[in-house]
Amino acid sequence: MSTTRSASPAGSLFADSVPEVSFDNLFLADPLGEAFFGSWLGADYPAVREHFAALGRAGALAHPFSARADRETPRLETHDARGNRVDRIVYHPDYHALEDLAYPAGIVSRKYAPDFLARHRADRQLIGFGAAFYFAQTELGLFCPICMTDGVGWVLERHPPADAAGREAARETLSRLGHPERARRWRGAMFLTERQGGSDVGANAAVAEQRGGRWILSGDKWFCSNVDAEAILALARMPGAGAGTRGLGLFLVLRERPAGNGGTIRIHRLKDKLGVRSMPTGEVTLEGSEGYLIGGEGEGFKRMAEMINLSRLYNAVGSVAALRRGLLEALAHGARRRAFGSRLWELPLWRACMADLQAEYLGAFVLVFEAVRALDRSANGDETAAKLARLLTPLVKAQAGKLGVFGVSEAMEAVGGNGYIEESILPRLLRDAQVLPIWEGTTNILTLDVLRAVQKERAHEAFFDRLHRALAALPPEALGGRGLHRYIEGRLRGDAERLAALQGESEANQQRAAREWLESAGRTASMALLLEAAAAPALREPCLAALRRLQARPFNVQPLAGSAAVGLADTEEVLLRAGFAG
Repeated sequence: MSTTRSASPAGSLFADSVPEVSFDNLFLADPLGEAFFGSWLGADYPAVREHFAALGRAGALAHPFSARADRETPRLETHDARGNRVDRIVYHPDYHALEDLAYPAGIVSRKYAPDFLARHRADRQLIGFGAAFYFAQTELGLFCPICMTDGVGWVLERHPPADAAGREAARETLSRLGHPERARRWRGAMFLTERQGGSDVGANAAVAEQRGGRWILSGDKWFCSNVDAEAILALARMPGAGAGTRGLGLFLVLRERPAGNGGTIRIHRLKDKLGVRSMPTGEVTLEGSEGYLIGGEGEGFKRMAEMINLSRLYNAVGSVAALRRGLLEALAHGARRRAFGSRLWELPLWRACMADLQAEYLGAFVLVFEAVRALDRSANGDETAAKLARLLTPLVKAQAGKLGVFGVSEAMEAVGGNGYIEESILPRLLRDAQVLPIWEGTTNILTLDVLRAVQKERAHEAFFDRLHRALAALPPEALGGRGLHRYIEGRLRGDAERLAALQGESEANQQRAAREWLESAGRTASMALLLEAAAAPALREPCLAALRRLQARPFNVQPLAGSAAVGLADTEEVLLRAGFAG
């Protein structure tokens, strides 16, 4: 739950002046968590509730370790005392403490456990991401290696190597990825980008060649997060292959298999990053590293894209988690902090700003987890859901990434100067959130990906169909009229018409106009999904309150407390209570 107490002795002049806010369990501190996940999971929820609570506890306990691991960043030791090249990453002990909070709680391994899959495969990602959401509210640095570890497992499970040695390597890897026991645990990484290309992966120049039946990889990799991971998925150009992504193969590279393979992975330096500093990101050269072929020419990048898309969902969940934690800190602070003769919670402008931010959070939350649920349906054979996930994944990553930075900044401002100092979680959260619109595709890259999904796969048809079905979940008569339905239906028509017009433009002008369409379609989707969520009695009041405020906010990063705030004052208390119950 939560604790809010004064930093000053009781009865002193400064009592209640700087409240000290702490939380015992970030899941239990979420007034709507039970309602949302219980609604989505139905009868399966009681069996997995403890997983959510366990990671909520881990997230709360992580705070002091996370703060120190952020300050005491990893360092690279290239040589040992005898002058031998070792390329070893040295971590502060608190980073290992964070790992020992997350991995033993099953943040990765539970998703691959046979007994879990036998019962919950249909909701595997919803349960996994839903519980991990509460850990990410504290520690976005380690959340990246967790993402990479899960991503390696996701690809290997779906695309095991064809040869016997590769299958055995994949089997061992799957059994060790994210293992609860540190001594048995392997972590994952993705060696994707190169200096000359960055997001233009088709420009990659690292090569693969066969020697005596083994695949050997050589070349530079520029942005390698979780750089000392034991299990790496790496792209390299196949022998005789042409330019572009089609010529890339995907390989599993293990540091410990064969023995000494890790010595062929040269780490030149670690990046000095703005945020997520607890986790090492490095520049690497593969100097004859042995790998196991996962997908050859014409298939390698497609299989890597499955890891990229899972990573984009991690990114979106992390963005919403950062926004949630920022809001929680601000609301808990405002419930106790007094200024101008009242608690901040009681001041009209503060309330209006926080109500808008909570509405934005709820809209982003239902949108991101719709993408997660679409991935579950897709993985279980639903082809329409696969098209929906194809469009939603880049869309939600783009929307949530921008909103996370905006929202954490606004939460810091709502706290004031005390939120700007490093004793608060908010500065670290803001630095960490800033990477989220960048990694796994910038907003421009994601916008172009949405365009491709529309043009090549007609994914917009599944998107609009899903939103029309969402509107049917709560009949207009339950709301006393068709006002909200009519408004969202009008937005859907407008988005469809603008997309049709967009497709008639030149390729250059499609790119110029696509970001605005993505923003509008994302807002429409959030509103339709909030209306659907409001069908659950426990969610009706906060979701409808959020909907009303989003009607007055065409875009999610526009200034808070606009001119419509006066007519929306009746939504403030329910939204503030939906963020912090006290």
